[in-house]
Amino acid sequence: MATIPSLILSHTEKQPEAIALRYKQLGIWNSYTWTNYLSEITILSNALKTCSIGKGTVVGVYGNNVPKLIFSISAAQALGGIVVPIHPESTGEELKKIINTSKIEILIAEDQQQVDTFLDIEADCNLKQVIYLDGRGMSTYKNDKLSSYDNLVENSNSNSIENEIKSVSENDIAFYLFDEHEDSLYKVTHAAMINNSAKIVALNTLTEKDSVVSYLPLSIPTNLLFTYITSLYSGMSLNLPESNQTVEKDLQEIGPTILYAPSFVFKHIITSISYRIESATQANYDRYMSHYKILMETYEKEVSGKASILDKLKKAWVMLTTFAPAKNVFGLTKIKHAFVSDGVLSKVNFDFFHAIGVEIQHSFGQAASCGCISVQPDHSVSSENVGAAMEGAEIKINENSEVCFKTDCMAENLNGNSNADGDWVNSGYVGELDDLGSIIIKGRKEDIVTLKSGTQFSPESVENLISCSPFVKSSVIIGNNQDEVSVIIVIDPNSVNSWADRKNIRYTGYTELAAKDEVRDLIKEHISCVNETLDSELKVKRFVVLHRTLIMGQGEVSKTMEVMRKNIAVNLKDVFAAIENNKENCEVNDVDQLSYNININKV
Repeated sequence: MATIPSLILSHTEKQPEAIALRYKQLGIWNSYTWTNYLSEITILSNALKTCSIGKGTVVGVYGNNVPKLIFSISAAQALGGIVVPIHPESTGEELKKIINTSKIEILIAEDQQQVDTFLDIEADCNLKQVIYLDGRGMSTYKNDKLSSYDNLVENSNSNSIENEIKSVSENDIAFYLFDEHEDSLYKVTHAAMINNSAKIVALNTLTEKDSVVSYLPLSIPTNLLFTYITSLYSGMSLNLPESNQTVEKDLQEIGPTILYAPSFVFKHIITSISYRIESATQANYDRYMSHYKILMETYEKEVSGKASILDKLKKAWVMLTTFAPAKNVFGLTKIKHAFVSDGVLSKVNFDFFHAIGVEIQHSFGQAASCGCISVQPDHSVSSENVGAAMEGAEIKINENSEVCFKTDCMAENLNGNSNADGDWVNSGYVGELDDLGSIIIKGRKEDIVTLKSGTQFSPESVENLISCSPFVKSSVIIGNNQDEVSVIIVIDPNSVNSWADRKNIRYTGYTELAAKDEVRDLIKEHISCVNETLDSELKVKRFVVLHRTLIMGQGEVSKTMEVMRKNIAVNLKDVFAAIENNKENCEVNDVDQLSYNININKV
């Protein structure tokens, strides 16, 4: 079997002038062919030799998805190095733990932000060198460990590294991957990563003619596998957006065939469409809603096999006039596969994408499984599951209803796997298997809500329904040991701002807007509609509109924007206590050291 750097050699031989990597800088798309790609990592590999990087050297790469960081991964692995991808927003404490646990010797940091984070914890780490990619703002820094990427490669050479690449074994460690939920690092071999990638490529017929966008940082194991590794295995082009703020425009310009993104990206697309429609003239709004009704009714008939020729013609018309232009705006016209990285989309959102011809495919994976356990295969999808176990993997549900797995692509925990039960790894997720063996994920085990009545449910099942509204950015269900269900609402600033402007509601900022009675009534109306679809015990009886967004730096959302309930419960303990004690309002002493009064509203 090949190794990750050997894949680059292979594509350079087979398709030397094909595009390997695209990136956007200052609004302009630039590209590297496979020949260019190999040339860049050759020069960098020779430079890294002077830093004593060789077989088994642990190298941290700390930053966003920029070409130099991609080259750093490939160059280090070409020399037999072990790469530790680190999220660009990692705190000092997180960085310190990763460095010390994995015994990183060389840290390659993107820019001043990452360098400053390291310098704050330098005394507690035993690093030899920090190589920074972008030196802006650091001209006055005096630290012997700091060196510039540009200076390093300027003094390098282009001597062939083919022998070094061939000396790397498929059984060598390629990555140490961090699992945020477990707070653990996993050893991953070249063979395991490539094997998993090969399965994804085969299941979905991916080829060198495809192109994929890497939206998330490569520190997220599933994104590393689905975008970076799979692009190297299949030979398709890897595309790097300029920033999170420009990704919508970047998708439109690049027109990828493969999109791998967390659920909030897909929700953002729908929210953006809703935002545009809400801002339209009354005539255009009415036209859209009429077309939307035709689209979804016809889709339901198609799924059940009852769509007539007339139904299909009506759908073709509304697609041509309304939804095809919308797909183009968001760069979805060429999409063949749209993989969801975390859980499942709500059925409403899932059905909408499929109705407009965007094949949403759920997947499930963790660092322990080298990024993937299951993925829905091409043209065999459902809104309810995350696919069946891939070839070489097995799934079982234990006595605690927890999803457990083992796979031929298993990774080893650096400190021993506390979640392991023999050969089986406990995923931390509650679920079940359907009649076809597909995995139905109900939520994280630690998040399952148990009401006083004994009724248990996954909070995500209700949150997904509530968050379907374009006015809701995220929601957090509260109900443990309670008589009834309550929810904390975080409003979507763009959609609610637009709505408030049209209603001539005056406000000075997010906090004041969230506190408006009109916004409370807007959210109350939406929750009431959601309640009509829920069993009586699960109906939401009270809600709070939070005066701020959830904060990643405070651990309230994960690096993939998943809600971290335990941390929210700590940070918003005043709100939780008030709800538990049936109060109508409470004084909140928030994590940002601000105090404010907040209303607890009945539905």
